[in-house]
Amino acid sequence: MNLAFSVEFQAVKRGKQTAVIFDDVNYDYDYMNNLSNQFALTLRDLGVGKGDRVSIWLPNGLSFIGAFFGILKLGALAVPMNVLLKEAEISHVLADAEVKVLITHSTHFPILNHVIENLPNLETVIFTDDHKESVIESEKFKFFSFIKRESDSPFLAIDLSPDDAATILYTSGTTGLPKGVVLTHYNLQSNAEFYADHIQLTDKHFGCIVTPLSHLLVLMAGLILIFLKGGRFLLFEKFEKEYVARKIKELGINFFIGVPAMYYMFLSLPEKEEFDLSSLEICITSGAQMPLEVRKRFEERFRTFTIQAYGQTEASPVISVDRLDMQRKFESVGYPMSHLEVKIVDPTGNEVPRGSTGEIIAKGHCVMKEYWRNPEATRSTVKDGWLHTGDIGYMDEDGYLHLKDRIKEVIIVGGYNVYPAEVENVIYQHPAVLEAAVIGVTDQRLGEIPKAFIVKKRGVDVSKEEIIQFCSSKLARYKVMREVEFIDEIPKTVTGKLLKRKLKEQYTSSQY
Repeated sequence: MNLAFSVEFQAVKRGKQTAVIFDDVNYDYDYMNNLSNQFALTLRDLGVGKGDRVSIWLPNGLSFIGAFFGILKLGALAVPMNVLLKEAEISHVLADAEVKVLITHSTHFPILNHVIENLPNLETVIFTDDHKESVIESEKFKFFSFIKRESDSPFLAIDLSPDDAATILYTSGTTGLPKGVVLTHYNLQSNAEFYADHIQLTDKHFGCIVTPLSHLLVLMAGLILIFLKGGRFLLFEKFEKEYVARKIKELGINFFIGVPAMYYMFLSLPEKEEFDLSSLEICITSGAQMPLEVRKRFEERFRTFTIQAYGQTEASPVISVDRLDMQRKFESVGYPMSHLEVKIVDPTGNEVPRGSTGEIIAKGHCVMKEYWRNPEATRSTVKDGWLHTGDIGYMDEDGYLHLKDRIKEVIIVGGYNVYPAEVENVIYQHPAVLEAAVIGVTDQRLGEIPKAFIVKKRGVDVSKEEIIQFCSSKLARYKVMREVEFIDEIPKTVTGKLLKRKLKEQYTSSQY
């Protein structure tokens, strides 16, 4: 098997059918297959083969797609990196994965110039745009611009074992230095196929992708899934809410993938015909869980259906999802994916009764192959085939999964467990709140107490006391935060996850 077979198959079946729309130009499956061939041939000429690591450091665009499938056609491993990563993060990924070739844009050269001499395994940098020779200062590496060959150049993807690695994706580092998660062709293809079945995605769907393709859910549920099904999608390099909304309306797009912040921004649009998003049938959230109140408001205004899923990079990434063939429970994170075993266990590893909280563990097609060259971390995370997620949740009587919080983020207030996500969901119900994050801070009497960091909506005023009083009417006393701090922005990873570790560091440093 090979994930890149999907590109070749669709080129035969739907050669002249539109696959991707980018910068208002339609590109068919023949074009996309040929583009991936060009990348495969270029990389092969550079000595790239099965098992080599090739990194993609590009924004959303045709080159990202062509490079991704071209790498897979050779049996090499794609290592995508978000364009928002900083110098230290880029250096860590390229060094840790021992990347042989980097595919990027020449605008990134200033960062590369600082780190490149410390990357002994990197041999070649390919720029996907024309660059000036004067920017090249290193004699240690080959630099050149990718030039598409004039004629079509056939290249057939090599056949691989299902257990062969397809990609290394680095965790967002919410708990420390990012680790490389190795996912196989089987991991990604099976997760995409079951996910498509559960949300009933077909070749009739017309998608819109704004979130970076370097994000795993977007890579799987957007690029890989749509190419497997033979659909089409509109691709944006960046998110501009008015422009994207107009395009959704104009083209009749019915499938959208975005982070929660994008849904907030859509809700802030004036209620005008040009911003009518009612053509949307399926709206997937990625990066972080969307607050319940935001989901309800979005669905009510635009008469659409939001899909909440739960997972993590180590799970390829989806473990559970709102399945359209089943009754939906808003307060849950959906039903476990087909052919996956999901259990809730106590600290000793014993399964707990339905309704009882514990750690979520999963076993089946989704579980990663390993952490890249980190056997100790792999053994501590995957035990007897079970992926230990580090997340706390429970399974209700109907088998739906409910997420409470990360094990490390639980706040213990005088012996009682307080889950930050539960408190945050209540805070979001207040009309003055745009974003919220709750952490535990030290308290001499109770051990820990909840503290809320809140971003207020523009032009709206509210006091700390009003927020606390509002939450007191909806939560048990021990769950209510004792402290509230208004801030301009909550720190996030490049994929939209709240960086509570940063908030804790900021709070701790402010105490001294």
